[in-house]
Amino acid sequence: MDHNSYKVFISHGSDDSWIAAQIARRVHDLGPDTFLDETSIPKGANFKQIIHREIALSNEVIALFTPWSAKRSWVWIEIGAAWAQDKPIVAVFYGMEVDDLVKGGQGKGMLEDINVLQLNDIERYFTELADRRDGTDHV
Repeated sequence: MDHNSYKVFISHGSDDSWIAAQIARRVHDLGPDTFLDETSIPKGANFKQIIHREIALSNEVIALFTPWSAKRSWVWIEIGAAWAQDKPIVAVFYGMEVDDLVKGGQGKGMLEDINVLQLNDIERYFTELADRRDGTDHV
């Protein structure tokens, strides 16, 4: 597999742009391309159409969950689009736990059976991503 043909879509809330950019930089350093809305969507473009297309072109999706992004509808829409397209989804939590979604009344939704990890454990994800990019592992 061509390393540059592997693509990771990074879903996040606008309040978490810096953290999402750090994740994107680390993913890109491993070889895969990344999609991050604020750097990948030109101003004035049809962002809904671009998001839909980029999820389809991606091999997997990272969804960053923080107390701010968990309340953002677009994070849930992007996860739903990835789920509908059978894309692997990895939820990365920072400043909250999955149970906080239940306590907040949102429920776990599609997070029930996907890979969930804390930001402090993301190095394991990066190691596994490098294996997937090389075609030696699957989510």
